Amino acid sequence: MDAFTGEIRLFPFTFAPQDWAYCDGSTLTVQQAPALYSIIGNLYGGTPGQNFKLPNLNGRAAMGAGNGPGLTPRPTGTAVGEDQVTLLPANMAGHTHAVQVKVGGDTAAAVDTPTSTSYLSQPRNVLLYNATQPVAGGPTLAPTTVSQAGQLAPGSSVPRSTLQPFLTLAYCICINGEYPLRP
Repeated sequence: MDAFTGEIRLFPFTFAPQDWAYCDGSTLTVQQAPALYSIIGNLYGGTPGQNFKLPNLNGRAAMGAGNGPGLTPRPTGTAVGEDQVTLLPANMAGHTHAVQVKVGGDTAAAVDTPTSTSYLSQPRNVLLYNATQPVAGGPTLAPTTVSQAGQLAPGSSVPRSTLQPFLTLAYCICINGEYPLRP
């Protein structure tokens, strides 16, 4: 099958075939590829009438243009996403972790399988949970029993990679092929 001018394909080798160019954001003059310019114009950048840029798919995944239910519209030529982001407390959903504790002296109400109303108690054999509510002013845990996790010191942040697993192939665009006719 002959390629259409402007068609993008993936290639598993280390060169762009004849009449193809890497989709690497390179700038071409209109005189170098007038047919391709007539199809993609300055959709990916450049100076109208003088030069234009090829799509840049280096380090990117191709995404279908358009929109769908609950999705943000994505016109052709739009580049979105980041290689890494810095997660801050504002990025985390609010949540709590309740710790309910009592002295393990109540053996009559001890349970082997905890529920949402069971209280953590000190070890006695294998019974670690108790369903009886502790009295006010009851036992307290050592300050090191429960500590903060999953957050850095206030004001600090660390970038986190957002790259999915990948295999590198060469995206190439056809510069000189069969001219696609519009319906």
